[in-house]
Amino acid sequence: MALTAAAIAYFVAVIVVTILVRSGDLGASEIDSSADELADGQALRLLTSGIVVEGPLAAWQIAFGALAAAVVIRREGAAVWWAAVLAGHVGSALIAYAIIGFGSAVGSASAEDAANDPDYGISAVLGATLGALLASGLRRGDQVIGALGIVGFFGLLPFSIGWVDIEHLLAFGLGAGVVLWLGSRSTDARSLRRQR
Repeated sequence: MALTAAAIAYFVAVIVVTILVRSGDLGASEIDSSADELADGQALRLLTSGIVVEGPLAAWQIAFGALAAAVVIRREGAAVWWAAVLAGHVGSALIAYAIIGFGSAVGSASAEDAANDPDYGISAVLGATLGALLASGLRRGDQVIGALGIVGFFGLLPFSIGWVDIEHLLAFGLGAGVVLWLGSRSTDARSLRRQR
């Protein structure tokens, strides 16, 4: 199983940026995102926030993410994986930020505090990839791949408590949805070509 050049470049960028952040040569605050920053027009940070690993076990997160990505790319194609992770990473942030904004608007002090919480790391990319893995297993009737996706979902649960951290589960659902939607469209297109 091989990653595409673009996927390899993404994971190399994650490694380099993570090393720079951990060595102190680059501040996470220079690439992170938050609901407040998005409200201030810093939309590009929705993308840059996904090129660093937060927390312990960075090497394991990168290796597991690359392995899961390779499986999804081999089974569904690179374009489907990229669509899943972009929808998962950016979409989950937008939904979580909207929830935070609503919570702030109705007077939740914890939501208002969360609006400025730094949001960065590959966790939403990983969540979307795991969702894509589950959907690929379901779509193709592969119980082993589907089971890996389910195990990944339960692995995300302990890290998904909080206003911002809900992104992990949202990304999982968005990644799965993209694979199911695009997979059904490609199946329909193949069926149509065969009928001609």
